[in-house]
Amino acid sequence: MEKVVQQIKQVADSPLTILIEGETGTGKELVARAIHQLSGRRKKRFVAVDCGAIPDTLIESELFGYEKGAFTGAHDRQDGKFPLAEGGSLFLDEIANLPLAIQAKLLRVLQDRQVQPLGSKQPVPVDVRVIAAANIPLEREVREGRFRQDVYYRVNEFVINLPPLRERDDVLDLANDFFVEACIEFGRACREISESAAQVILRHPWPGNVRELRNAIRRAILLASDVIEPEHLSFLPLDASPATVRNETGPIGPSLKEIAEGAASDAEQQAIRRTLRATSGNKSEAARLLRTDYKTLHLKMREYGIDARRYRELQAL
Repeated sequence: MEKVVQQIKQVADSPLTILIEGETGTGKELVARAIHQLSGRRKKRFVAVDCGAIPDTLIESELFGYEKGAFTGAHDRQDGKFPLAEGGSLFLDEIANLPLAIQAKLLRVLQDRQVQPLGSKQPVPVDVRVIAAANIPLEREVREGRFRQDVYYRVNEFVINLPPLRERDDVLDLANDFFVEACIEFGRACREISESAAQVILRHPWPGNVRELRNAIRRAILLASDVIEPEHLSFLPLDASPATVRNETGPIGPSLKEIAEGAASDAEQQAIRRTLRATSGNKSEAARLLRTDYKTLHLKMREYGIDARRYRELQAL
């Protein structure tokens, strides 16, 4: 992480387009915001776009904007994310989800520094620093034909790789930061994370990385009254040690509420995976079949680490 911090300082005030790669939950947006805050663009907007959360049919108008009458329902002119970030930074999260056709238009914007809103005949100049992020190796996506090589070479002028939490040595430092943050947010007077709870934190592999750790500490704060103990982390899927299994009053295990929440989570994951398999990875169709909105489905997929591309690949095979 010292190397990552050094890279952020080195590249922040440069004009280079930056690619941040790392697993889901490793803090890519935090790094992007740090770059923006250390740059000469800090007084202008930082605009974040989750490319995987916007349906393919809307992504072009979201990024580049549109003119009145450009399509059915376009009753007024609308600026896109590029014009909104004028003078500042635009963070394109999950850039690998961009359709190939939009990737081609993005390349034109990066090269010419101008966008063409839908329905407009005149391009609009933009001065925007682009920071992209991907939770899968973009180089692999290029080899497999899912990401344009020319766009890849344009966005990776400077690459920052974020290590997963399981490979870092600051897990307890982060846990204590999140502990203080949650105590203030929830108005709780918890004192500390106990030594035995710290051991539980260190043993957990954290597949959801920093995001999972933060959520776990927030949840433990609500369950604890004074000190976070191993029983307040019993929802983590770990083999229990003697310290986490028994205290003076007898065995400690998950509460009925925690068991119910775990069962509901498992059921949600199974339903999402089953529906994506049936729709060959089409998230819009999956959201319709699950009777939920696209954004909710996308957030659930991020939470559970479900990648729609996997189901499209299975269909191709």
